Parts: sequence; structure tokens; C-alpha cells
Amino acid sequence: MQKTLTFIFLLLLFSISLRSETVRVSVFNGYSLSSVVISPDKGKYLLVADGQEVDVIGENELVYFSMRGERLQVRSQSGSTGTFSVASLTAIEDDGEFSVRPVEPSMERVYYHGSLDISIEFGRINIINAVSKDLYLAGVVEAESGIGAPYMFYKAQAIICRTYLYGNLHRHADEGFHLCDEVHCQVYKGRLTGNELVYESVNSTSGMVITRPDSMLITAAFHSNCGGQTVNSEEVWLVHRSYLRSVIDPYCRESRSAVWETSIDAGQWESYLISMGLDNGNGRFGLPEFVFRQQGRNIFYSIGGLDLPLTKIRSDWNFRSAYFDIEISGPGHDLLIRGRGSGHGVGLCQEGAMEMAARGYNFIDILQFYYTDVRIMDIDKVF
Repeated sequence: MQKTLTFIFLLLLFSISLRSETVRVSVFNGYSLSSVVISPDKGKYLLVADGQEVDVIGENELVYFSMRGERLQVRSQSGSTGTFSVASLTAIEDDGEFSVRPVEPSMERVYYHGSLDISIEFGRINIINAVSKDLYLAGVVEAESGIGAPYMFYKAQAIICRTYLYGNLHRHADEGFHLCDEVHCQVYKGRLTGNELVYESVNSTSGMVITRPDSMLITAAFHSNCGGQTVNSEEVWLVHRSYLRSVIDPYCRESRSAVWETSIDAGQWESYLISMGLDNGNGRFGLPEFVFRQQGRNIFYSIGGLDLPLTKIRSDWNFRSAYFDIEISGPGHDLLIRGRGSGHGVGLCQEGAMEMAARGYNFIDILQFYYTDVRIMDIDKVF
């Protein structure tokens, strides 16, 4: 009974968030901020602290927030000061814009749309940006994709990011916000830097998400470059997803991240393998035993009875991908790692998708190439 009530409550919360046009994002989420300066650069903002109106902050005026134990010290440029539990800056007009510059630690200024809430959480200043979903998605698409990509690629990426947004609206519900601004959720660096094509892609695909045939949202994974072949989801995350199947990708092979290489010492490689459990009972290994080639995507590096997941090797050695060969190198370097691609390899290959767009494929063609047996639906028809 308790589980049923909890499920109904969460479903109700999701329904409310679904209808809302605003998303709450924890910004600078990975940093322990103790002092920041916030300034409106478009429109006026109402400063409220502990439920009381404190000041109206005009364009280019500064507000200082600092930690004082478990409370916020707030000082506006007009002289209003005080120590509070929580504070907020709410745009008086709908199109308000502001900037945040961390002072301690010192960081570059970042620009945002919307409003914000400020509090002390876990021994640091916590800043929540309340922003419209479309403006949030535009910021995410640019942060995850960069600038200068084809329009059809941006449309595909916008649908991917929207699918993630709606599928994870309550990822941080117990912390008072929907999503954070890190890779843990989706990278978000505030408002666009002037790339209007990105916002147009979000606007023109409004409401579109990717679903399975049963209308459930997919996990819309993507990565930079697959090196010519994507990976089944279970080969990276141990979770089978019918729509995240390996596909041969001819489109990314000439891209900037298609190939890479690095050299490693054979002695260090041997020590690493032994630490992973390798023991052939014959002492040291010969260089030829280390040679390894992938004709297609392999799951394991196999040697001397040891099957070591390539994903673990990638993580342990900080390789750009798990799609690599090992060869004997020339003088001065014992082993040469020749790799293909960049990233985990599951789902959409961004550089391949950009090339598809450049060749004239539309965004639906692109999404259905990388995700198996999926549909593009309006979010209002999903739940």
C-alpha cells in the first residue's frame, strides 16, 4: 500500500512538472562556492530574502552573496544588507537575464535566462536557475554540441536532449531541483552565445521526444565519435536496451575524432595486467603476446586466460574510447595503442550525425539510423 501511494505521488509530481514550462537547474553544481556576485543584464529583478522583499535590482547593479556559517550574507549595491536563510532574485519581466560570477573560488562569469534561488546546502552556496524549458534546452544543445553544426543535426540533438529532460525531471527531486548542469545530467552553461540556429532547432521540434514502440521514453544516449561502429548498451553499462543496438557507421570515419593513438611502456602494461589477475605461470610475457586487434567492436581483451573488459581498460588508462588495437611500437616505445572514436560508443554518434545532416538526411532519418525501432512523438501523447 505504501509503495502504491509513493508511486502515485511521484506520478502526480511528474505530471505537474510535465505541464510546467519551467525547469529548475542547479548551476555550478560541482563547485563549493562560498561567495558570488550576481548582476541583472536585462530587466530588473526583485530581491526577496526569507520571504520578505528586500530590494529591486536594476540592470548592471551588483548583489553580493557570501556564506556566514549556515546563513547567507546579502549585500546589494544600494546598501541593503542582511543575513538570511534563503534568498531569490526573480525577474520582474518575463525576458530577464542575469550573470553569476563566482568570487570564491574565482571563476569566469556565466550568463543565464530566468530567475534564481540561493541557499546554503552541504556547506556551500547552492544556486538554482529557474528557466523556461526551451531556453534550457537551447543552452544544453549548444553546450553538448558546440557551434557551426548543420541545422538538421541540431534538430536531432534537441530531440535527444528533450527526451532526457522529460525522462529525468525528478532525478534530483529530493534536493529541490530537477537537473544539475554537469555531465551527470546534461551539460548546461547558461544562455546561448549567439547561435540562433540552435534555438530555432529547439523551437521547430517543440514537444518532440524519442520513444519505444510502446510509447515509453528511451534512454537517448549519445557520444562524440563511434570510430565506425556503435556499441550495444549492455557491453558498456550491463543493461540491455532494445533500441541501443550496435550499428555500422560509415559517416564518422573521416571526422576529427575518428582516430587517435598513444604509446605505453610494455613493463607498465604487464604490471597492470598482473594487477588485474593475469598469471600464466611462466614469468614475464613477450611483446607479441600483448598484440590485440579488433576487426569489429570487441567486449574483452583476452590474454593468458584473462578476459578484461575493454571499457575498464579505457577507464583505467584514460583512453578516448574502448575501440583500439595494441601493436608493437618502434624504438623507445614498447607498445602503440591505435584507437578509433571518442566516447562510450552507445547511441547516436554526434560526428556521424553531423555528416549525415551535411549529406542531406533529415533529423528523423538521423535518429532512426542510430536508435533501433524508435518513434518520434509529442510529449503530450507519451503520458
